[in-house]
Amino acid sequence: MEELERLVKEHHDRRPHMRAQDYYKLLYQGVFGVGHIMGESALPRLMEEAERVRDRGPMDEPLLERVSPSGDMVRVNLRPFLRGDGSLEALHEAMVESSKVKGDSKQFLRLWRRFKQAARQLNLALDEGEVCELDDALGERGPVPMHHTAQYREAYYPAYRVVRQADLEKAGLFLGR
Repeated sequence: MEELERLVKEHHDRRPHMRAQDYYKLLYQGVFGVGHIMGESALPRLMEEAERVRDRGPMDEPLLERVSPSGDMVRVNLRPFLRGDGSLEALHEAMVESSKVKGDSKQFLRLWRRFKQAARQLNLALDEGEVCELDDALGERGPVPMHHTAQYREAYYPAYRVVRQADLEKAGLFLGR
C-alpha cells in the first residue's frame, strides 16, 4: 500500500464519517499547512480554543496524526496536548515557523487526483456529486482552504493545529510520531 493510501486509511479508520470535503481539507493541510489561519490573532484564538475544548470531545484521540503522506506535516490534537501539559506558546511558535513554508498548488492537484484513485481502491463511500463540486471549484479557483463538514464537526469535535514535525522539535516539543 502506498503512503497516500495508508494516510487515507488511517484517517478513515479513525473517522469513518469523513466526507470528500474532509479528505480535501486533510490533503490541503498536508500541502499548505497552517498559513491560512496565521496572523496577530492566532495565539489568542489558540488559547481560547484550548480552554473551550479542554474537557469536551473525544478523549481517545492520538496526540499526533500525520496529514501528509510523508509524515512531515502533522496534526497536533489539542486535548491530548493539553493533558500532557503542552505549552501553547511553544505550539504557536511551531505554527509560526511552519507557516513560512508555502505549499505548491500543482503538488496538491496531483495529490487530489491520486486521492480519488485511492478512494476507489479503498472502497470509500464518497458522494460523487460532492467530489465533482470540489473538482469544479478546483478548476475555477485552484486549491483554497475549506472547513470540515458539519457531519465531521458534530461527530468528532475537531480541535487541532497543523505544523511541520521538524518545527515542533525546533520549538522544544519532542512529541514523537
